[in-house]
Amino acid sequence: MLPAYLVDALRPLAGARVALIAPAGGVKDERIDTVRAVMDAAGIETCLGEHARDHHRYLAGTADDRLRDLQAAFELPNIDAVWCLRGGYGTAQFVQAIDWARIPREVPLIGYSDMSLLLAAFEHRSRRAIHAPVATELALPGDTPAEQAERAASMTSLVACLQGQASEWPLLYHSGPSNRLTGRVVGGNLTTLASVAGTPAALTLADDAILVLEDVGEAEFRLERCLQQLLDSLDTRHMKAICLGRFERCALACGMESLVEIFAEYSAARGIALYYDAPVGHGCVNHAWRYGSTARIKADRLRIGKS
Repeated sequence: MLPAYLVDALRPLAGARVALIAPAGGVKDERIDTVRAVMDAAGIETCLGEHARDHHRYLAGTADDRLRDLQAAFELPNIDAVWCLRGGYGTAQFVQAIDWARIPREVPLIGYSDMSLLLAAFEHRSRRAIHAPVATELALPGDTPAEQAERAASMTSLVACLQGQASEWPLLYHSGPSNRLTGRVVGGNLTTLASVAGTPAALTLADDAILVLEDVGEAEFRLERCLQQLLDSLDTRHMKAICLGRFERCALACGMESLVEIFAEYSAARGIALYYDAPVGHGCVNHAWRYGSTARIKADRLRIGKS
């Protein structure tokens, strides 16, 4: 039986045409089938990438085939969005080979985790990108009523982004400047972004920015290592705040408290404000936001604008 609450969450997009691609890890056929069934029930037409069901080692096909699917998805007629099926690893293999002349400016790419590299690349070239749940999360709706409600809220936030609405979240303040903070909101998965620091695919800050970070399944020392690598690779004079999301299934000595204290050492040394408890991560709570949009933190609330 299809999860009715997810069908209802997506129903405002009825009539939309969405391309589904697998630019990184391999995807199980049954999950692809469930995703398409949920979207069909919501009245959304789906166009599946030619190689989305392929498997090459742990990847969804070869790098060339995954790149071909990405380029082809954006060239489909009347396409409203391109939604990545899952993360994993793989986008770093082809991100530098993207032909940006074939990517329209008005069609957004949707995803997170390993897609953080693609989102940053899209924003850097003035293409639309949305940090949001991947499509296969429609096939992993949650085991408890609370998880199901959280997943539905996350999908509802994606719908709101696609409809051009602003996003607003409460945050918890930890340290650093607490006056009004404004900048473009960027970031994503800490480990993924750190892995390309110093390469042509690296995240860059050309103007004031608010950095949102999340991760999954990492040890505390690895997170600290990635944080230092990422911060050392950026011009942190442009960084107004770091906002920590969820760090699901990470091995933390004292839970999130110990991780916040680690981040505080690095942010304080650079004069950067630190906030945490943003509703972003690898669990059922993963609210959507428009990558690169102007955001403002005021009174412990982050508001991300429409563009």
